[in-house]
Amino acid sequence: MASRRTLRLASAAAGLVGIGLFIWSIRLAGGTAVLAGVRRLGSGFAIVWLLGGVRYLARALAWALCVEEGQRLRLWAAFEASVAGDAIGNITPFGFFASEPSKIVFLRERLEPQASIGGLALENLFYSASVVVMLVGGTAALLLSFDVPHAVRIASLSVLAGTLIAAVGAAWVVVARVRILSRIFPQARNVEDRVFAFARVHPDRLAPIAALEATYHATAVFEIWFVVALITGTAPSLLTAFVLEYVNRTITVVFQFVPMWLGVDEAGTGLLATVLKLAPATGVSLALVRKARILAWTAIGVALAFARGIRARSTVVST
Repeated sequence: MASRRTLRLASAAAGLVGIGLFIWSIRLAGGTAVLAGVRRLGSGFAIVWLLGGVRYLARALAWALCVEEGQRLRLWAAFEASVAGDAIGNITPFGFFASEPSKIVFLRERLEPQASIGGLALENLFYSASVVVMLVGGTAALLLSFDVPHAVRIASLSVLAGTLIAAVGAAWVVVARVRILSRIFPQARNVEDRVFAFARVHPDRLAPIAALEATYHATAVFEIWFVVALITGTAPSLLTAFVLEYVNRTITVVFQFVPMWLGVDEAGTGLLATVLKLAPATGVSLALVRKARILAWTAIGVALAFARGIRARSTVVST
């Protein structure tokens, strides 16, 4: 009970800080300039929304490929579950710990839980590996190609160090077949078996899954390039778009506990925009467009979740 109260208080504090950062970033960049940038996107938001769908589709297909033979996860079912699960993670302070169980609950009538859990665990491993590549490449691009303030350099290297430590640990668990989860939850042993055996049993699926995860990130980079081009009237370099997506991915990973990354995204993107020789208003406008896209897909996801009787509270493990 006390832990729940602590979590609620921490969530409320994070929300208040987020609101403060949001207001500060808008005022610093200039509210008029920020709104003007958003307005310049205009009907281009439809493209942004569709690109968001492409990203969901890429990971849904990767998830379907991660399900073992003898079980079939239909692409549309995986897509719906992904959208619904992410929506619940977006609107609660639990992030990943709410979104992933929600996806399993969504599929409970369509696929055996062991199969969906094993496939989802594998897809998350592939996705996490792609994020590591993204963060390593983004850190190198930022620090080697731009004049970066000392504080930003330290923060970037700290995030990179933490990411690499986590990646090495995860790789060791998979390669050495260390059974951590089943020691806590004995019923998870079957899931671990599927994860450990996947590369040996399905070597032909590794490249397509990796390509789908790469497509997810490439689509995100293109989205940023497209939005910044419309906001500023000048197409940015692909390097600039790549670094901006790296910053976005870093914020997404580090600030999972902040619902919708309120304020954090706007402040972080606005500050980094100046490093990339863009106006702060461009960065904040980009963050607002991104948030509008997330809200649009979150609304769809919440509708899908409620249609199947999923509630956020029922999918979060009691702490």
